[in-house]
Amino acid sequence: MTCSWADKSLSYTLSEADFKNYLNFFKDLVEISDKISMDFFYKQNDIPSTIKDDGSFVTEADKEIEKSLRQLISERFPGHSILGEEEGETSSQDKEFRWIIDPIDGTHGFMRGLPIWATLIALEHDGTIIASIVSAPALGSRWWAGIGHGAYKSFNGNEFKIKSSTVNSISDAQMLYTGIKESTEKWTGFTKLLNSVWRERGLGDFWGHCLVAEGGSEIMIDPIVNIWDVAALYLIVNESGGIMTDESGDLGYTSGHAITSNNKIHKELIKLINS
Repeated sequence: MTCSWADKSLSYTLSEADFKNYLNFFKDLVEISDKISMDFFYKQNDIPSTIKDDGSFVTEADKEIEKSLRQLISERFPGHSILGEEEGETSSQDKEFRWIIDPIDGTHGFMRGLPIWATLIALEHDGTIIASIVSAPALGSRWWAGIGHGAYKSFNGNEFKIKSSTVNSISDAQMLYTGIKESTEKWTGFTKLLNSVWRERGLGDFWGHCLVAEGGSEIMIDPIVNIWDVAALYLIVNESGGIMTDESGDLGYTSGHAITSNNKIHKELIKLINS
């Protein structure tokens, strides 16, 4: 087992001016996505949807949001590549910059009227996430971060900096997870971990990672993810003082699963889930 605790991406320098410019553009993007998604959400019993090849659902809201965001990004940054859940990757001549979009993370809940869904947008430079935003309009919340500039949240119009918790014991930790069945099938130590924490709740998708970032929980376990599910979350977690790794403890957001914690208990967490 290896554990890489130093994030080499922190060597990237994002100026205050660039961070503000990107953030303003991010907020413009999610103003558009929020309007589209909420218009569909209000008529949740009549949202057109289809089943994709992987068995998951995609709604007309997912498609409309991604199409709109791609158009806006291409107009503002015509040289940048874009990777989205619904339309795949559009390469560009400037391969250093890539936008990563999940138009609606939590589509299945969105279709059933659950408020736990969000639009996730990340900007990657040469393999490093440098800025990102998560907007959950049904929760009245947004989270964002810039590399080297911290992580933030807005709730009902109030903005504040967020930090992960200082809990330093698994036995005192609150743990969130996407699903017992998927997690148990993937990790032999999941049940042991579940029985070791102070409190556990099944709270999936983006929100679990955001709650770790803001100190509401100490652990989030996500056994099956794609890059667009966690790219934006990765930076928010790291900039809050938390950590997101794979099951070996290596930093990253491309392994197909994600284990997030407040960083105080991560070594013990990795050991337990692999036991």
